[in-house]
Amino acid sequence: MPDEVEALHALGVSATTGKPLNDLSDDAIQAEVGQPNPPGPRESAQAARAEGAAQQAFAVGEGLDGNNLADVGWGVIFAPDIDAKIKDALQPLIDHRKEQGANPVVIYDQDGYRPGETAFDWLKRRGTRLDVVDPNQGVPFYLLIVAPPDVIPFEFQYTLDLYWAVGRLWFDTPDEFRRYAASVVEYEKAATVATTRQMAIFAPEHEFDAATQLFNRQVAVPMRDGSGLKPVPVGQRQKFKLQSYLADDATKHDLTRILRGDIPGGAPAVLFSGGHGMAFDLGDARQIDKQGALVCQDWDRSGAISADDWFAASDVPADAKVHGLIHFMFACYGGGMPELDNYDRLNKEPKRIAAKPFLSKLPQALLAHNDGGALAAIAHIERAWAYSFQSDKGGSQIQGFREVLARLLNGDRVGQATDTFNMRWAALSTRLAELQVDLQHGADVSLKLLGQFWVARDDARNFLILGDPAVQLRVKDMPELA
Repeated sequence: MPDEVEALHALGVSATTGKPLNDLSDDAIQAEVGQPNPPGPRESAQAARAEGAAQQAFAVGEGLDGNNLADVGWGVIFAPDIDAKIKDALQPLIDHRKEQGANPVVIYDQDGYRPGETAFDWLKRRGTRLDVVDPNQGVPFYLLIVAPPDVIPFEFQYTLDLYWAVGRLWFDTPDEFRRYAASVVEYEKAATVATTRQMAIFAPEHEFDAATQLFNRQVAVPMRDGSGLKPVPVGQRQKFKLQSYLADDATKHDLTRILRGDIPGGAPAVLFSGGHGMAFDLGDARQIDKQGALVCQDWDRSGAISADDWFAASDVPADAKVHGLIHFMFACYGGGMPELDNYDRLNKEPKRIAAKPFLSKLPQALLAHNDGGALAAIAHIERAWAYSFQSDKGGSQIQGFREVLARLLNGDRVGQATDTFNMRWAALSTRLAELQVDLQHGADVSLKLLGQFWVARDDARNFLILGDPAVQLRVKDMPELA
């Protein structure tokens, strides 16, 4: 039995208390895992995915290239009764994918998604199942969900993404959809690209805060300096220059400079940020606009945390140079917010934390920027936990992060590059199911250990792609920097 990690650190700050979010209580863990049940359909599907992970590097069938749209196809799942203006706004992107030879291109529209439908049911209606993807059966590998999460739930996307490459797009206005579609098409068709062959890392570190200290020590610094079996900085093997903004260099002003391209070498192609995300309570008027805003080094805890300390959608500068950027953000609520707390089952019912599920505004502001939007964001729904970068014994284990970043910098499509997280979710689901069965059979399994695997599993599951999962960096068109 592996050793137990002492603390379950979440990377978030409460706007109400001005303090980091609490670790999970023993009562919360017991409410979730204290009465084990046999694995259900979802856990069985995850276990099957894990069993095949060692033999199958990717989720597409034999002989298919997951980066080749002509091999694996592309499609859109529209929300039921979606505004025709939104479909019209995305038509240039659909036409572009057809021109690129994506095969098949499938638009799931009028009967594309039925309210309450699970991913299992949806695939069954398409004549296939959750398994290695064969686009010849009618469901292409790359799928873009165009719907808010209260219409097509996050859980539908999580499960479908176990094998398919799934992204989500949702904005407040049709014009934002138009801007995003135009940005992607322009990026992929232009003679040159604006971003440079470099990556930036942004990670505050507060002397009074264990979580950000842990992230810098176990993730940011090893990425910058290399460690263990990876003795080189992240990106060096892909000939990308690395610009690091850690601890005192990770202020709100520094993040603004990065997004403006006002750093040595110019606008980066990839931004990897790690630190606290802002958490606003149900009923707080700021929740919709500010949830998941990135807490910067400016936070000194001398008083209540304020807008001067975090970077929100409203802080994205009008002259930002984010066209062609992929932003990988590790922070609580960086990607969005569920209606119900994923980690609170006290009183036998989940705690309501939002009026309805929603996507965070910061990545949306980057994707739909007026001066050319980002290609995609990789971000967390709900809380982000240190388990994403820790081993069972609490040591640094960042090969998953490095693998995703390396594949992005190699030019893999973003939905292909992030498959590592799905494998980890599946593997952790398998281990959790085994522990629950052991507990049923009378084995001495501590609730704390079960809780750790439960949190780690959902933490891996809750990574989400915002944007078209088929986008990729034009690496060959980025000259090496001196």
